[in-house]
Amino acid sequence: MNNEILYLSLVPAIAGILIFILGRKSRALSETLALLGTVITFLIAVKIFGQTAVQGGVLTFWNEELRMDALSGLIAGLVALLGLIASVYSVPYMRREVEMGVVPAERMGVYYGWFMIFLATMLCATTVNNIILLWVIIEGTTLASIILVGFYWNRDAIEAAYKYAILLTVGITFALFGCVLLYSGASQQIAGGIDPLKLTEIAKVAGKIPKSIVLLSVVMLLVGFGTKAGMVPFHTWLPDAHAEAPTPISAMLSGVMIKVGVYALIRTVLIFYPFYSIVSTLVLIFGMITMVVGVIMMMMQEDLKRFLAFCSVTSMGYILMGLGLANYLGIYGAIFHLLNHSLMKALAFLSVGAVIYSTHHRRVPELGGLGKYMPFTAVAFYVAALSLGGIPFFNGFISEFTLFIAGVKAGFPWATVIAVAVAILNVAIFFHLTYQVFMGEAPENLKAAGIKEVPVMMWGGMLILAFLCLLIGVYPQIVSPILNEATKAVFATIAMP
Repeated sequence: MNNEILYLSLVPAIAGILIFILGRKSRALSETLALLGTVITFLIAVKIFGQTAVQGGVLTFWNEELRMDALSGLIAGLVALLGLIASVYSVPYMRREVEMGVVPAERMGVYYGWFMIFLATMLCATTVNNIILLWVIIEGTTLASIILVGFYWNRDAIEAAYKYAILLTVGITFALFGCVLLYSGASQQIAGGIDPLKLTEIAKVAGKIPKSIVLLSVVMLLVGFGTKAGMVPFHTWLPDAHAEAPTPISAMLSGVMIKVGVYALIRTVLIFYPFYSIVSTLVLIFGMITMVVGVIMMMMQEDLKRFLAFCSVTSMGYILMGLGLANYLGIYGAIFHLLNHSLMKALAFLSVGAVIYSTHHRRVPELGGLGKYMPFTAVAFYVAALSLGGIPFFNGFISEFTLFIAGVKAGFPWATVIAVAVAILNVAIFFHLTYQVFMGEAPENLKAAGIKEVPVMMWGGMLILAFLCLLIGVYPQIVSPILNEATKAVFATIAMP
């Protein structure tokens, strides 16, 4: 019985409830409770991370209904880290929104309350070992974040929240059908006394489930959880939601929420790899389509947040590619890129949020020369851009190169060629964007506005993420043991024939 698993999601949930009860009339109390909740949650996640992702242990609670291995610990650690950074960042950012009259002060309790509930649902998703409960929690992350996506309550935000709610609810309904089919198929193969709802038990009999049930459920799971992960063609909610949500929420959506969808795919779809090669091929094809569509759409964007949203689509393509290669190095590379993308994409969104905070603009043609006025933000964005662009000595390059090698070794040179071409385009696009926003001369209206650097509570977290991107890029061996444990945890749940 490892009580930490229960506390991991219980602490932020209680903090959120307390904010709803006590913090509605006090912005300071809402901020304090949110910061305190995220700090305690982070400390719990660090302990679990050490026991699972570092030591390779498996923690269980409630007769293994809750279970965490190295992969769960890694995802939970990322969620808790970015939750802490985003909560600290939110304090000055949302105060400015109140000062500018964008949102009334009394709604800060709503913001921080739902922020903590959103955090709790994502953490809970990494702990459940019950296939139906996993679906419930994934749906819970959607319900908790809908209000945050539409928080500004203007036309664009409401439209984005509505689109987000409809598409993800419809998509996740397919996942429910897939989960029920898997339960039905597994229950016929599992002996009495063993719970066929447990993911670990379903994995043991994956090869005995009838092929028709497997293929139908896999398609439904790919549609359902793939929608959550931003997989093409189910990604259309993503640019609107990322663009219209408050920037700290955009960082959470892109940094970790879409990874929860990937996590669900790993737990439910990969268990069939040893028995049906068509499953991995399907994942690989979706991955290649996703990265190509993502990079093409990136080239068409002038809004910084929409640009980064489509960049997330591209990165999801790389992660799906690694999973679809179905070899050890491919899955290792997919988890590596998942880790890197969480760090560098959160960094990119927080950097763009700093630009919006200081300039009140987010369209590229309205910006320029900001490096002279916002040096910390510029450095943070440079690191994010170089990492996302896959430049050597930055973390994005290491994981992408791992995927390239995995593609060749798995016998898919065509996939590697496409992935390399997308990476080259990515570099060119990011160099062009970085020059336009942070180099050259600032427009006269921005000079007259007196642009200055954002508060330390905003750029402090950005520099922490920038440091991690550089550290992993220069010394990737520091995360190799963690990635190995996470990859072994994935294979440990796959019953080889």
